[in-house]
Amino acid sequence: MNKVIIIGASSGIGRELAIHYINAGFIVGIAARRENLLEELKTINPSKVFFKKMDTSKPSAKEELLELIEMCGGMDKFIYCSGTGYVNKELELEKEVRTVEVNVYGFTQLVNVAYHYFQEKGKGHIIGISSVAGLRTFSTSPSYSASKRYNIMYLKAISQLSKQKKENITTTTILPGFIKTDLIKNRNYPLTTSIEKGGKLIIKAIQKEKKVAFCPSYWGFISGLMLLIPSYIWGKIIK
Repeated sequence: MNKVIIIGASSGIGRELAIHYINAGFIVGIAARRENLLEELKTINPSKVFFKKMDTSKPSAKEELLELIEMCGGMDKFIYCSGTGYVNKELELEKEVRTVEVNVYGFTQLVNVAYHYFQEKGKGHIIGISSVAGLRTFSTSPSYSASKRYNIMYLKAISQLSKQKKENITTTTILPGFIKTDLIKNRNYPLTTSIEKGGKLIIKAIQKEKKVAFCPSYWGFISGLMLLIPSYIWGKIIK
């Protein structure tokens, strides 16, 4: 498998993964809204990097993904890294809706395109970047927490569907803890992992085709503890 498409490659985890695959000699298709940042990535290996300006929250993203697949001469791995979120205690509607547009609508329509492409091809690997925030309610970021839960359940469901249909489509759900991206750059969270280290751990999980991977792995233990905390106590902790 040497053709990978990464949605949300202009910054954060997506950019880190793109750099890895480009340097590893893959044919890499990258998409995001900020075209100038995609152009920077293309300069690393111009003959093997193809890009498409894309807003995943727009219906046109479906056709743009198909065009990008054609530009790359096919696709073996599809990685959805595009995501947004806010600390939104005031429940500003614009922020809540924008989060759902990217993390739910954009995610769904492009994963759907990838699934049908791999269905026709006969095999493929779909990777989604979710979050440990999708495992327990975060009152300070309602739509972010809910949307990441959606990502987890959707990928699990299509994995089951693929197995029932005896299709060779693998899914990997990545559950990062606190990784130093733009989403948390102004907040001082504990156990924060650098983008470089986080990227390496995610690449390793993708290579092993894990169904679910916590990054770093100790977040699996932490998440287990989170789920054991009674709701009334959890509500006091998350403020």
